[in-house]
Amino acid sequence: MPEIPLLIAVAALAGAALSARAAWRRRGVSRWPEATARVTDTELEELGSPVQNRESPDQSRRYLARVHIVFRVEGREVVSDNGRFDGAPTFPSRQEAEAFLADYPPGRTLAIRHDPTMPTRTLIGAVRLPTRRLGLMLFLLGVAVVALWLALR
Repeated sequence: MPEIPLLIAVAALAGAALSARAAWRRRGVSRWPEATARVTDTELEELGSPVQNRESPDQSRRYLARVHIVFRVEGREVVSDNGRFDGAPTFPSRQEAEAFLADYPPGRTLAIRHDPTMPTRTLIGAVRLPTRRLGLMLFLLGVAVVALWLALR
């Protein structure tokens, strides 16, 4: 019986470490160089395969909103999208995804940040504190502490 709480503690610690790594990676974005990008296209994709939809038609659908951009770095044109760093945002309804994409009409210019070692890895929008990742990390640390306490009790 004590092996199960110990296994849970190890898994929770591993998850907390991965979440902390992602938050740390996010912190470094504020030092990335800025550039001005132009929106070339937007794309709305319904997530889920036909097999999933056939097996569970009441499953909630998600909609992926991708914004394609082009910008220049050291005289070279770079093509990227909003899914290269954080992943493109997903929405529970098509209307929400379309409203998000309406803010990015083709031709609009945006201030972006790009990774100096890999310019296609971009961040569109403001650098923000990764509160969800930090919250997940704290939750998993709490789970690990409780599981360790149960294992050692």
